[in-house]
Amino acid sequence: MLRNTITTLNEFEGASLLKQAGIPVIESILAKDHSAVAAVADRLGFPVALKICSDAVPHKTEQGGVVLNIKNSSALEKAARDMEKRFSGIPHKLLVQKMANPGTELILGGRRDPVFGPVVLAGVGGIFAEIFRDTVIDLAPVDEITAAAMLRRLKGSALLEGYRSQKPLDIAAVAKAVSALSGLLLSRPDILEIDVNPFIVYTEGGMAVDALVRMDGKPAAVARKRHDPSTVAFFFQPSSIAVIGASRSPGKGGNIILRNLLKAGFKGTIHPINPSVKEILGLPAFARVSDVPTPVDTAMIVIPKSAVPDALEDCATKGVSSIILSTGGYSDMGEAGAKEQNEIIDQARKAGIRIMGPNSIGTLNPSAGMSTSIVGLDPIKSGGVSIIGQSGVFSSGWARWIADTKPFGLAKVACIGNKGDINESDLLEYMTGDHQTNTIGMYLEGVVEGKRFFKAASEACKKKPVVVMKAGRSEAGAAAVASHTGSLAGSDAVFNAVCRRAGLIRVQNSEAFFDALAAFEKLPLPRGNRMGSLSITGMGCVAATDAAEEYGIVLPALKPETLKRLGEVMPSWAPVRNPIDTWSAIEQHGSKKASSHIARCLMDQQDVDALLITFVLMPESMFDISEAFADIISSHPHKPVFASYYGGTAREIAHIHDGFSALGVPCYPTPERAIASFGRMVEYARFRGIIHG
Repeated sequence: MLRNTITTLNEFEGASLLKQAGIPVIESILAKDHSAVAAVADRLGFPVALKICSDAVPHKTEQGGVVLNIKNSSALEKAARDMEKRFSGIPHKLLVQKMANPGTELILGGRRDPVFGPVVLAGVGGIFAEIFRDTVIDLAPVDEITAAAMLRRLKGSALLEGYRSQKPLDIAAVAKAVSALSGLLLSRPDILEIDVNPFIVYTEGGMAVDALVRMDGKPAAVARKRHDPSTVAFFFQPSSIAVIGASRSPGKGGNIILRNLLKAGFKGTIHPINPSVKEILGLPAFARVSDVPTPVDTAMIVIPKSAVPDALEDCATKGVSSIILSTGGYSDMGEAGAKEQNEIIDQARKAGIRIMGPNSIGTLNPSAGMSTSIVGLDPIKSGGVSIIGQSGVFSSGWARWIADTKPFGLAKVACIGNKGDINESDLLEYMTGDHQTNTIGMYLEGVVEGKRFFKAASEACKKKPVVVMKAGRSEAGAAAVASHTGSLAGSDAVFNAVCRRAGLIRVQNSEAFFDALAAFEKLPLPRGNRMGSLSITGMGCVAATDAAEEYGIVLPALKPETLKRLGEVMPSWAPVRNPIDTWSAIEQHGSKKASSHIARCLMDQQDVDALLITFVLMPESMFDISEAFADIISSHPHKPVFASYYGGTAREIAHIHDGFSALGVPCYPTPERAIASFGRMVEYARFRGIIHG
């Protein structure tokens, strides 16, 4: 029988806990009944507040358990008698509290996130906390410097810094209290949640006026044993692979996997496993893995769930170290399936086997010819982008798109499914040390081993950019995630805090995901956030200006020397500003000459850190991209260049993509998408210390 181990401290006990942690609290005294409140109030001095004090009444105000601003003994005794009558059926005492002077009310707090552990919160508080919902969250530990930075991120930070004629408030006192809350959560694993509302801050000092503390007496979960990242290698580059469930039928997964491996040019040995035939696609077939006469590193299982335990036992007998389990119907199907999943994972662990899945279609590694997708794939260009996906779409539909459009080359792709064993942290640790991987993309529906993930992400982001798209941002989305994989989605606000602290670049949709990966893979990190922009259409100039403001990009004014050089192609009557509308110059000098000259002028200006070139695709756009821009780009190796366009035929779009791709320049269908990608590069360059401020 499950036992509820969660308890709530009464306000006096909660305040005592805060006081021990060094957080200033309003002076208060506990009285056992109405007859004792007057003497207590005399010690504190009027006016006072009277509160019910019981762990059974956590929300006192809503239940009539608070009376404020009591000015004398008779009013206090009356309020005490009324309160005793109202709560006569509940064990309680009466808390007499000195009335706090008016000030600015904040909410401070912390909780133990089930995935990532202790987090702290600060925000606009008091009775408006639920209305404004202006709060910020960060992971513990939080020092006073980090806490002050949290407060500056509040939309209402002007209230603290001094608004109009108001004096600045004591931000240092608030930061000290937030840091102390962080320390309290770290030192007391039995604390589940702390809610300090309000914490009143003044021009000098501040104090907690009310506190709710919930405790959990159950023991902390034991962390899973961490495997060495090298145990992941066989999933991407095995010397031999067995396909259990191999088939002669072209439409079946066991046949498609074999064809993909052969088409990709798998560099090892392929062993079809099927007890009914002797040969499939020209390859010798075996009844069982244990019948294969040579060693087998990795097995791909494509069989019904009822046959999986026997296949695992056979793999253990053979000494297989890695299994990709495509079979579904485990934790993705609820509690009964989750129990079966735990059983097969335990079976594999006892045999020293690592499993990717269940519900996984495995991995891609173009350089090794590794392709275990159950969707037919053409060979994919090898490159530096690795993707960790909690969905098979990255080794199916998206992989087909990447093979066709070539936005970048791939190093590795892993579709991890239900994450019974191999999870995002295993793969992130492996890819951090993988020399072929320059840029990492992650699609997550949930995170397991939150603390390990945070550590792995922090280490990865010190070396290479990691772009993350996480589902389950809304309550409905989180429910859909749970129904799909059984993963714990966790709080989206906490995940944002993880990204900010670790250096992860978070995007909200697949379009932005691939846009950012292309930019990071192809371009140098910028040295600043200042961009020069040219567009053949005024619409492109307006769009770039709006997007720049949205993503914190500066469009620097043009210097006199730049304006003078631009005069060589721009007519004297044309207004010239950044972004530059190039149409008048193109009318006189043609697309190639005008665009090239204007791009060079912008790139040569010292305070321009990046360049955006926007086209309207038409026959006049079909000039030699390399002749126009190659020398300009090579002359400024530290300045990233982005291309964007409007409209055009399929032929014109292919021309602009192919031309700029040859120069290592990503190409986007709108200037907004290009600038969004530049903004994410700026964000990461700030994290790495390349851009300051």
